[in-house]
Amino acid sequence: MSQKKRFTEIDALRGLAAIAVILFHYTTYYDDRFGHLKDGYIDFFWFGEYGVQLFFIISGFVIYMSVMKVRSASDFAIKRSIRLYPAYMFAVALTFVVVSASAMDDLKVGFKEALINMTMLQDFFTGIGRVDGVYWTLRVELTFYVLMGILLMFGKAKHIMSVVLSWFAASVLIQVLHRTMDTELTAIIREYSIASFSHMFIIGMMFYAIWQHGHRLRYHAVIAMALVYDIIFMSIENAAFTLLFIGVFHLILAGHLKFLSAKVLVFFGTISYPVYLVHQNIGYVMINRMESFGLIHEIYMLVPIGISMLMAYGIYRFVEQPGQNALYKLYKEKRDAYPEDAMLKR
Repeated sequence: MSQKKRFTEIDALRGLAAIAVILFHYTTYYDDRFGHLKDGYIDFFWFGEYGVQLFFIISGFVIYMSVMKVRSASDFAIKRSIRLYPAYMFAVALTFVVVSASAMDDLKVGFKEALINMTMLQDFFTGIGRVDGVYWTLRVELTFYVLMGILLMFGKAKHIMSVVLSWFAASVLIQVLHRTMDTELTAIIREYSIASFSHMFIIGMMFYAIWQHGHRLRYHAVIAMALVYDIIFMSIENAAFTLLFIGVFHLILAGHLKFLSAKVLVFFGTISYPVYLVHQNIGYVMINRMESFGLIHEIYMLVPIGISMLMAYGIYRFVEQPGQNALYKLYKEKRDAYPEDAMLKR
């Protein structure tokens, strides 16, 4: 079936998820980790941590859509790298410099660790600190990309039902083994197999299938299985937010959330990746500094939020876009010059 036009509502949804995560980090999580100087600091945004779940569901939808468009596994890998690394490497350097110059020693990592962070592979090694705490999600995303790349290599990417059911079965097996044995090895297997998040990506993939092929019972059955998986292996609270996100996706696909196409919301979606990369530790430095000057009221949270948005836009405008455009141009020139290479890698 031919590809349909991409939903701008989903791009906006990514932006709203990023804002929710920022609010959680600056209020609840900062208070838990460092302690706001103001007693009874607002704790309304605790739900923002579930914005990460929404990110993974969106990735399942968007990345699987990308998989359906690429020529080969190598084409997919190169395009993903071009998409991710320009903004990421700049964000790593910026965060490292800002945090290193701050008084927040708990956030600091060494120069060698920062260099390893530049690869985006730091979480695949033991004993390597993150330049920013949010980078843990990148290992989850990269693992999903590797799985999609393997499907492309073996020509199985279009067999969506066999793919998701096999992944589901493997995830259930891993979760059951860990609950039964509860060893360090089973914990590692669960962690690096992303079994705790696989159902989120699967939900996104199923919504992509619904978008492309219509409402079929098997797609909805898999989404229901994912919700049950969430209840059994994660938590009722986790599943409640998953159910909310499932409802939102249904409404988007039904055309009932057109207001999400508003320019300001799409803009937040456009800068969501760089804002996610730079908001946490740099934001903590700003909050810590402001509170040391007595600026402890919740209203001052708007300062790190605003600065994070401005930094993100700057990265998007002057680093991400030009970097991607230059790299895409080089890649396209090489690919067009050696088309037989692309054919051999199909």
